[in-house]
Amino acid sequence: MNEADGHLLQLVQSGDQEGWRQFVDRFQRRLIAFAVKRVGSVATAEDLVQETFVSFLSSQENYRADGELESFLFQILRYRIIDHYRRSGIHREVPVCDFIGSDASDVVTDAVSTEPGVSWYVRRDEQDERAIRALAGAVRRLAQFLQSGERFKELQIAEGLFFARRRNRELAAVMNSSENEIAVVKRRLIGRLRDDVSQSTEPLADWGNDMTLASDLLSRVWESQRPSCPKRSTLGKFTLGILPPPWAEYVDFHVRTLGCGFCRANLDELNPDTSRDDQDAARERLFESTIGFFSASLGRSGESEI
Repeated sequence: MNEADGHLLQLVQSGDQEGWRQFVDRFQRRLIAFAVKRVGSVATAEDLVQETFVSFLSSQENYRADGELESFLFQILRYRIIDHYRRSGIHREVPVCDFIGSDASDVVTDAVSTEPGVSWYVRRDEQDERAIRALAGAVRRLAQFLQSGERFKELQIAEGLFFARRRNRELAAVMNSSENEIAVVKRRLIGRLRDDVSQSTEPLADWGNDMTLASDLLSRVWESQRPSCPKRSTLGKFTLGILPPPWAEYVDFHVRTLGCGFCRANLDELNPDTSRDDQDAARERLFESTIGFFSASLGRSGESEI
């Protein structure tokens, strides 16, 4: 977790109401932007973001700071959206990526999972959870290695397979590659991760030898960690057209071809369609509707209701 989010979280956990106002202000616009794209209604989106903040307040003491706070909130919101459709009697998937030329029914595995994605952030004592944390560390190191070396094609393949959950042939079609090349890179990436995790004190046994199991585990970890999502400063430079060409091409793939819903929401916040007055009004509504829950959360055990 970055220093700014860490400071904000400390204010919230200490019961500082102004800290809670800053928390709402920091995240509400991008969360609303994400929800609007998936429910089509600003009013409903605001209600779901309110539920997200309330869920966060009940689970904040269990939040592990080894993941981004924004990602934790996005994952809570995603499952609030799924619950919203369930309450309406609708079975609808809420994929994290809007992959170009596809619809939600094309995702490799069902996004409506009985295992909430935010569980990757919750402290658990089981050996499997410690092993998953080792895998999360390996995933972050892999993404950093690929980004720092500007090995963007491999990173795009990794994102397409594990983050967007696409099939080899779908990636091959949009990347001007062959299915065989995608498969070779996939095996090489999983092999690198397997070697990294094997150095951990909590190895994941032979997970890397089972491609189906490996893909599912990596997808869950990639969604919760978002190790390859561009930083907001990078997204800002992208909107201004001042990124170096290799990075600009990568970010364009990430937000347009891959269709990362989280980064698109950040771009919507950086380039809002609504006026500043409307944004301020939404912030105040969310603050006023959650401040009671914030006050009530002080002193509670913080057990997650997710």
